[in-house]
Amino acid sequence: MATSPSRYDTIVIGSGMGGTSAAALLAKAGLRTLLLEKNPRLGGSCSYYEKRGFHIDYGTHMFSRGWKGPLGAVQRRLGIPRERRVRFVRTRDIAVLRGQGFELAVPSEGWRMPAFCLEAVRLMKVPLRELPRVTKLFADIVTMSEAAIAEWDGRTVEELLLEYTDNPRLFGALGLLLGLYFILPFWEVSAGEAIWCFQKMARDNALSYPVGGSYALPRTLCDAAARYGASIETRAGVRRIEPAADGKLRVTTSDGRELTARAVVSTTSRRELADGLCPPGTLPSAWSARASATRGSYIAVQAKIALRRPRERAGCLVGSVARDPGFDPLAITMDDYRVMFADIAAGRVPKVVPIYCPIPTNFDAALGPPGTQLLTACMVAPTTEDGHGTRPIDGWQDSERKWIDAMMAAMAALIPGLEADTLFADTMGVQAIASWIGKRGGPAVSTGQTPEQSGARRPGVRTPLHGLYVAGDGAGARGVGTELACASGMLCADAVLADLGGGASAGARS
Repeated sequence: MATSPSRYDTIVIGSGMGGTSAAALLAKAGLRTLLLEKNPRLGGSCSYYEKRGFHIDYGTHMFSRGWKGPLGAVQRRLGIPRERRVRFVRTRDIAVLRGQGFELAVPSEGWRMPAFCLEAVRLMKVPLRELPRVTKLFADIVTMSEAAIAEWDGRTVEELLLEYTDNPRLFGALGLLLGLYFILPFWEVSAGEAIWCFQKMARDNALSYPVGGSYALPRTLCDAAARYGASIETRAGVRRIEPAADGKLRVTTSDGRELTARAVVSTTSRRELADGLCPPGTLPSAWSARASATRGSYIAVQAKIALRRPRERAGCLVGSVARDPGFDPLAITMDDYRVMFADIAAGRVPKVVPIYCPIPTNFDAALGPPGTQLLTACMVAPTTEDGHGTRPIDGWQDSERKWIDAMMAAMAALIPGLEADTLFADTMGVQAIASWIGKRGGPAVSTGQTPEQSGARRPGVRTPLHGLYVAGDGAGARGVGTELACASGMLCADAVLADLGGGASAGARS
């Protein structure tokens, strides 16, 4: 662990994909850089733990653009030799969709997609007259120009879909497809953001998972940062960020040390900066008010399920299970979708339990003992505070167990006989996740990708306090999850280098 010197060019707080991307690029540019991580292990939501021979992601991950998106771009910018770069793997079937009497494999090869779409329409019993409309929707999305996408930034996915169909089953399926990765209901997701992300994912056709698990990504960037001279500390939380007398910024760590730097990059939420890390009056009141009102996404409860033998072949299981046996999925209405998310927002387990479950060992068998399988399931859940962080959800601490129980029951329904093959099942609640990632309330995306917070309206990586920047999912860039954070980290590094008089290489927006 590095303890000196106390003066740096840049201090980066947080070792998730935003922090490690920024720190490595700043160190490569020759700046004396310190990376601080409050947890005992690096990686943020891409960190891991080990149990009984399994290497288990702390978060729940698939990577929509793999090596072709920002996760590959930052490694190229850092000059990491090809043989040292993270290797991404694909499965023949990206996912299997299952539940409510419905099962369909999603292929990874483009030539299999037309047959998949026809079978999906048949299973959902969508009238054939809807097919031309759906075809036009996807053709428009894939070919839409940047200027046209920008015009959709301020409107919702719901508004986009209404221009093509009002069939409830099809509308809901398309809405979930375009809104799933943002962990918000599709009537709150920016259509421009959804179009941009889907277009990139479709053109790249690289939805995948890394060999070595998600931790391979921050580990590779931290290794590069260290080679370029960066100092890296774990168990090093931050209590305060404030101006220093010499025009620099002072960072006070959880153990009472005072460190100074010309620039500080924070990867926590803008709300945390405004309401906690920066003393009152440090940031302009108008900026602080906007930051405090930032809309975050929802989060999820999780289960890491180790199996004695493989049960699933696809890269991911996506499913839903109705808690009411009388529920008819073919009779679903738009009101049903809204009721489901109203229940989630209020801390009530919804009547239909949605499951998203990547299967890491189907990409890299070495993540578990020979012959085993690892499932990393999650179910969307409310944050520990309401959407704007103004109050705790009533009774959430007492009801969290109900969410975990509902998730486990849904997994057992989706995979009959699951319990008999289970070696262990570790469950994780929202409060544990919030504590690890260090964002109040625990949103998966601290600045949710709503129409008010996307495109030109998305907060920038600079703050009004000279020398203070935000990287990660709180500001800047477009994208999905960790890819968004990585792209933001690159933008942030470029901003710091420009402001401090350094150069910046191209590619941060790729």
